[in-house]
Amino acid sequence: MPRIYLDYQNGTPLLPEALTAIQEVLPLVANPSSLHSDGRTAARWREQARAQVAALVGARVEEVYFTSSGTEGNTWALTGLAEAYRSRGRHLVVSAVEHLSILQMVRRMEKEDWGVTVLPVDRNGRVDPERVEQALTPKITLVSLQWANSEVGTLQLVAEIARRVKGKGILLHADAVAAAGQVPIDLRTIPVDALSLAGNTFGGPPGIGALILRKGVRILPLLVGGTQEDGRRAGTENLLGIVGMGAASAAALRDLPALAEKVTPLRERLIRGILKLLPEATLNGHPTERLPGHVSVSIPGVDAEALVLALDREGVSVGLGSACTSRTMKASHVLRAMGIEESRARGTITCTLGSGTTAAEIDRLLELLPHAIEREISKA
Repeated sequence: MPRIYLDYQNGTPLLPEALTAIQEVLPLVANPSSLHSDGRTAARWREQARAQVAALVGARVEEVYFTSSGTEGNTWALTGLAEAYRSRGRHLVVSAVEHLSILQMVRRMEKEDWGVTVLPVDRNGRVDPERVEQALTPKITLVSLQWANSEVGTLQLVAEIARRVKGKGILLHADAVAAAGQVPIDLRTIPVDALSLAGNTFGGPPGIGALILRKGVRILPLLVGGTQEDGRRAGTENLLGIVGMGAASAAALRDLPALAEKVTPLRERLIRGILKLLPEATLNGHPTERLPGHVSVSIPGVDAEALVLALDREGVSVGLGSACTSRTMKASHVLRAMGIEESRARGTITCTLGSGTTAAEIDRLLELLPHAIEREISKA
């Protein structure tokens, strides 16, 4: 029986469109910065991809800067914007459920005399926009909040938060790594100053990302030494990754309505099935305002790592919350911030669906799950 892949949030299969684009540009060895015809050809491919990424999130072409990953984009946004606007103040606002690339960086910045306000979330993992506004003192330089949470799937009230933050004239960065290509994002209507993306979360290759920077917003470079990316991000461009991300962006934008229409019913089928089979299990994240293919469940008395490995032996790949925190043998900071008990949090798995997921695969997982849990409990 073919393997069943239900870990799209931690890495999506490369889309055929991305593979085709990469194969087409693969023979091209020129540096996009070179002046000769081969270099100009490479630059045209790069700029086509830049336009495709911009279209995915409703940005201007000149607002797209390629990076190596979502982590780099988050790090660059935090440090680059904070330093560029430090005259406004030396204080940042983030939430308790941000990606570790955000939380660990602000902890480092605290040691460099930056103040940090960490906002709590409710049981569903949502930040209250009113709490955000209450934190906006004149000393705040930057607010950085995620668009969606990769561990529990909750969508934040970004439009409402942006209205309040920008109403105070404060910079806003949004980590959209988990959301891009999954839900509509239109920066023409939501006034975010900076937005982080990662190609591998919507069918592009790994090792490529982008930071969208609103025109007119200043930022200090994270990498220096060259004039690439308008002098803001030095280093020879990863042309294969860029082209693949561009093609994936175009395909994701085209298929966005169809993706939600397909995977949302499958998500609900899986949630209902798990909660019926395992009455003691609980769904994590907002019950409805969540990523269309995201299911996070906590099963008390179960070791999540053992369960993931047991399902793997049966030919099913599911996730362990954040791939960046797996194998730590402790509950995720996201689940702890949501107030989920340690014993329940340690039994948390995520199943994330994509365009290739079928109802038969969902039913197969539901068939295997109780037996896998029973076997793992009996070993304990």
